[in-house]
Amino acid sequence: MLEEAQSMMTEEVFEGVLRTQVGVDPADLPSLLSLLALGITNGSWRNSCVENWHAEGRLSDGDMMRVNSHTTHGVRQRLRGWTAEFGITAGSSEGFAKITSDDVDVLAHRLFRWLTNPARKLPTGITLGELAQTEEDLKEYEEHANQRLGAFAGQTEDKGVRHGLLYTAGHGALACSGWWAHPSWPARVGRFVSVLDNPDDPHWGADGDHYRRLPTEPAAVRDRGALHTMLLETPWELDSETTEWIIGAGISYLVPTA
Repeated sequence: MLEEAQSMMTEEVFEGVLRTQVGVDPADLPSLLSLLALGITNGSWRNSCVENWHAEGRLSDGDMMRVNSHTTHGVRQRLRGWTAEFGITAGSSEGFAKITSDDVDVLAHRLFRWLTNPARKLPTGITLGELAQTEEDLKEYEEHANQRLGAFAGQTEDKGVRHGLLYTAGHGALACSGWWAHPSWPARVGRFVSVLDNPDDPHWGADGDHYRRLPTEPAAVRDRGALHTMLLETPWELDSETTEWIIGAGISYLVPTA
């Protein structure tokens, strides 16, 4: 059954998922790299002991929003630099024809070094080492990142580089639909900002009780234009109070307007 399922995982299937379920042309390189960055970040960062640290209270919900978006940004920067080295300008099969699995290994190693660097500064003001607190916890994260990035690179050996990249991009597209850098994020942000001035919107519940329970809006939320811009471009630069308020207001559960 596993072999049969794997045989069905073709580039054409992944391309169809991106086109029909996400509305992205897989040949569009910027969109493909954004989804790839989401898949890598989700697999090698968020779905690790980092989530346990979050549950323990080392990171709040707002902190996770800032740290995850900043990590996705860093991964995407490195993906863009890597493709630029090979002169790749499109996400088509032709664009990646010159890339080998060894080249992907180099990329995975670069990402590993950056992600696991204990001196990496997080947008919350502390380093990764300070977040991990102990050598044992840091080692646990390093082992997870090594395993996941190794699997990412390994996907390219049997069926080709683009196949492996599309697989991880599909992961990002389907598992991270509420994240910054996802194609649906601009629509989500637009709708979120619009409901802030509409307490009768269904988002707040049948009687608007959720809206009334929210604490006083932080200054950064009251400036709707600046908030819209920062959520679109650099959400990790928002302060802790603002991101906590945004999470409490339900941006993660808000359904973008079709």
